[in-house]
Amino acid sequence: MSIDQRCREQRNIADVMFMDFKYTKPGSAEQVRALNTLSFLLSMWNDFLSSEVRRMDAARSICPSKA
Repeated sequence: MSIDQRCREQRNIADVMFMDFKYTKPGSAEQVRALNTLSFLLSMWNDFLSSEVRRMDAARSICPSKA
């Protein structure tokens, strides 16, 4: 999955999270859920980007660039 595809996939989740956080009472269940969702999405991005780094490192090792 590309970064663009992942962003499109998460757009609706981010919109709901933003609305829940911005337009509800401070400390409400909706705000807590929005923060938990944000934490989860950040961990998903960390996993995704870590795997991209490994994939690119593997690709570079197969075909090293000429400096």
